[in-house]
Amino acid sequence: MKKILYINFHKCYYNNLSEFEAEQKNILEYKISLSKKHKITYILNNNHSINKEYESFKIISKSLNKLLFLIYCLRFIKKQKTQIVIVHGLDYFLEAAFLKLFSGAKVILQHHAEKTYLRKKAILMPLADKWIDAYLFNGKEMAQPFLQKKCISSMIKVYEVVEGSSTFHLLPRKNIEPIKQLVFIGRLNENKNLITLLKAITILKIKRSDFHLTIYYTSAELEQELKIYSAENKINDVVTFKGPIPQNEIERVLNQSDVFVSCSIYEGSGYSLIESLACGVFPIVSHIPAFDFLLEGLNEKMQFNPLDEIELVNNLHKILDIEFNESMRKSIRNHFENKCSNIAIARQIETVLHHLT
Repeated sequence: MKKILYINFHKCYYNNLSEFEAEQKNILEYKISLSKKHKITYILNNNHSINKEYESFKIISKSLNKLLFLIYCLRFIKKQKTQIVIVHGLDYFLEAAFLKLFSGAKVILQHHAEKTYLRKKAILMPLADKWIDAYLFNGKEMAQPFLQKKCISSMIKVYEVVEGSSTFHLLPRKNIEPIKQLVFIGRLNENKNLITLLKAITILKIKRSDFHLTIYYTSAELEQELKIYSAENKINDVVTFKGPIPQNEIERVLNQSDVFVSCSIYEGSGYSLIESLACGVFPIVSHIPAFDFLLEGLNEKMQFNPLDEIELVNNLHKILDIEFNESMRKSIRNHFENKCSNIAIARQIETVLHHLT
């Protein structure tokens, strides 16, 4: 049994334990799974105390400034004789290097959608890299920009670990309709690239109408523009803008959907895709590194170039002619279990630990 410490240097503002668990559930559960074999501690810098202890998993929160929080973590590592330190977020490479230098523990940085645009990364991260033992990415392709800019010295240090999971389950379908139910869940911003989906729907509607797209969104930057496009192109009869969806409703909605669609140009984790896989929903998503990694090995999928609505139309044509059944849903769910579940993530981390110790 190894002593493993997870650290979240990002200043958090959770008012109580319930709020914290609800917000971070997709990265808490795999830590609990990992604690079945190792002693896991998760320290975060939060404005309120939310400490909790399971059998071999402990949550500790402190409200400190950045320097004092770093010193607290270092003292904790030395006192507990922690062997492995995993830092959430590549932006905290300096803090990670400091902990390695003064504690001697193995130090790992986990990628959380960060990019290489910050100037200090280009200058300082290559220096800090000497003290970092490993990096966890949602697929090795996600590490390429950091390797190209020499922020990470070698691919040998990069390991593939899914960033987080979902607690959603495969539930029985209430009604199986002849009209295929397509669903989009995400923000309405340029990166989510919903205009490509609406363009595809406009073309698709000319030849068929045996589908319906429901759009759920948590932020509405481009809401008016997209609604105007839908109205002008007369697709409102096959497209519904639903707006925000409560977190406790997402599992039910996904389980009643046939197809999950995403045209994202960039994703760091792909949580919406992970949730859809947990519910056995057929994915039609863009060809981007995060999605490619999550879907690797899954037969029941279709992908397209993010800005190519014609390729998306062709994919939609094919999938609308497929008969969805429980066998297909279970196959997609099995892929989730093997690749994205909390047990699967714990197993991926075990592989990293094996190589480092």
